Parts: sequence; structure tokens; C-alpha cells
Amino acid sequence: MKLKKLYLTTLLSIGLLTGFLAISSPLHAQNVSYETDENWQFDVTGQLPVFINLSNHDSYNSDGSDQFSTRIMSGFNPGNITFNISAPEMDGLSVKAIFQINHHLQGASIQNDGLFEGRIADIEISGDFGTVNMGKGFGIFNSSSIGDAGSGMGIGRFGGPDAANATLGRIGSGYTYANFNPRVTYTTPDFGGFTLKAGLINPEKPDGPSDQVTTTTPRLEAQANYLISFDSGSIDLWAGGMTQNVDVVSQNFDYNISGWDLGTRMNAGGLTLTGAYSETKGVGADGLIGLSLTGSALDQADVEASQWYTEATYTAGDFTLGASYGEGAQDANTTEIGSSPDITNQLLMVFTRYKLTDQLTLIGEVQNFESDAQANYQALIAGMQFNF
Repeated sequence: MKLKKLYLTTLLSIGLLTGFLAISSPLHAQNVSYETDENWQFDVTGQLPVFINLSNHDSYNSDGSDQFSTRIMSGFNPGNITFNISAPEMDGLSVKAIFQINHHLQGASIQNDGLFEGRIADIEISGDFGTVNMGKGFGIFNSSSIGDAGSGMGIGRFGGPDAANATLGRIGSGYTYANFNPRVTYTTPDFGGFTLKAGLINPEKPDGPSDQVTTTTPRLEAQANYLISFDSGSIDLWAGGMTQNVDVVSQNFDYNISGWDLGTRMNAGGLTLTGAYSETKGVGADGLIGLSLTGSALDQADVEASQWYTEATYTAGDFTLGASYGEGAQDANTTEIGSSPDITNQLLMVFTRYKLTDQLTLIGEVQNFESDAQANYQALIAGMQFNF
């Protein structure tokens, strides 16, 4: 154990020293763009994050001992490439097609399973009336909360020493995941900083396709944002909600998946402060709608849960230092279709970012995770992300 702690401490020191000694260079967002003579626009953007993750998982082995692992892995955002095809504006209408392909760095013994996925296939229509999106894309509920800096370019919570695919970020330790689903959404124009977004989202059928469970209508999600700008920064306030019905035919039992959230993000100079809180019913402490990391999602019927986190970051030139803490919790609950226990997840993250070049950012992250449903762990993470 002493050797493992020395290993973690040494690599942490090397990672932080590398960030501080790196040559200063401003970061300018760029993409690959092409425009035709007929005013068609083609843009390609993307990101490729890669991390070395050293983690110690308490009492994980079958004999009760800890398991230590070193893995090269994806982050909360997997590698992705996004294609935007914009048609010439006609009669005040702008139409765009958006496609995104994602690639995951897999865990141990999982080399060629689920390597690629498509998260976005969207038609976007905008004009003076606002914006309509139709296709597959990101959800609405908790979407502003998900913009935390710690997991946005990092890893956040992950499942275990052999975690595969993208990680969880603060899902289950700060917010409920909006996920990528087929949906139709409408966003109002900006009314002096106020915008409202609402949509019909393909409903989640707990535990997947089944003739024992019906979800007749789409899930309704909505969120209002109010952005207040001032000389040295801004304050973004948001509130949202969702609701969806689930009917368990085999048990003649129905319940609602529902929730509400509040949050704020303040930017002033180089300081950013974020706080977010939400409560859900029918979604457990793992923060996944219609899914469960600890058993059947039907066990979560009528379960009451909450998610919250707070985060502070400070940016000076090309260097960013941040810290965040959050929890996800559910109360024990029993219905005629299942039962769920008391669970609390807690995640503390301290992280750094250093913009080494216009496109390359160095990333460091230290975690302490505690849970009633997953082995506690401590992790030291170093990596980089290439943006284009």
C-alpha cells in the first residue's frame, strides 16, 4: 500500500510540474471549414481526449483486498468528430444537418466491442421564430448542470478498475444524465438574456425493450435560462423539469419518472462558480433515466432521489485550477414491482488544465469517490485533449 501511495504521489508531482513548466501559448478555437460558391457551408469539429488513470479500489478483490490499476482510457466525453452541413439561407430560414461519430477507448479484455457510436443525427432549423431541432441529440433536463468544468474535459466518476466506454462525469454524484435520444425540441429567441427550451424526448423504457412495460407517450422536458451580463462577466440562472409515464402491464402498475432542477453559474474575471441541485422520482441515485447501475431500473419505481454539486475554477492565462464536490442520493423504497436501498454517492475532484498549444490541452485530475453501491476509490489522472 505504501508503494502504491508513493507511485500516485510521484506521478501527481510529475503531472503538475509538467503543467507549470509548459510554454505559454494562447488557445484559439478552430475548425475545418469549406464554403462553396453557392453558399453551402461544411464544417468539421472534434475532440480526442486520452487519459492515463491510476486508481486504487477499496476491498475490490474477492479476498477483500484492494485492487490497484493503471489504465489508458476515454473521458466523460469520448473521442468524437462532428460534421455540420449548412444550406444557403432562404426566406429567413437557416437549415443545418449535424452528425457526430464517437469512439471509445475500451477497458481490459474489451478490444473490439462497441468501439463506434453515433450520438447526434440532427436537423436544425432556425430563424426569427427561434430554433427547432429534429433527430437524435442531447436532452434538456439537467443539461446546463452537465456543463461542469471538472468532467467536461476530464473523467469524473467511473465504474471500476476495468471501466470501458465513456465515463460518468458527475452522473450520480451531481446530476441526472440528459443522454442522447431521438427528440423534437424548440428553443425560443433570446429575449434580453431569457431563453426557454422544451421538447418531446423518446421515452426511456426501464430495462430495455419488453412486452411487460409500455411507455405510450414521449417524455416532456423543458428548461429556462436567464443570462445576466455585466462588465467583468456574467451570471447564468436556470430551472427545468421533466415528466414521463411508465406502465408495467404484467403487474397492473404505473408510475411517473419526473424531476426538477435549479442552478447557477457565475463568471467574474478568471473565477467561475457553479452550483446545481435537482430532485427526481423514479430515477435513482445513479442519475440514469430508465437504467440502473445496481439492478433492475423497475426497482426504482417511485424512489425519491436528489443530486447536487458545487464547483469553483480559476483561470490565469492558459492555466486553470478547479475543485468540485457533489452527491447523489436516494431513499429506500419498496413497491409491488421492486425495492431499492438507501444509497449515497460522493465525489470530490481537484483538477488542472493547461493550454499547451492552440489545439492541445494538458489535463490533471485527482479524485476521491465514496459510495454505498460501488467500491470506494482514489484516482490520479493525467491526460490531454486535442481539439479541432
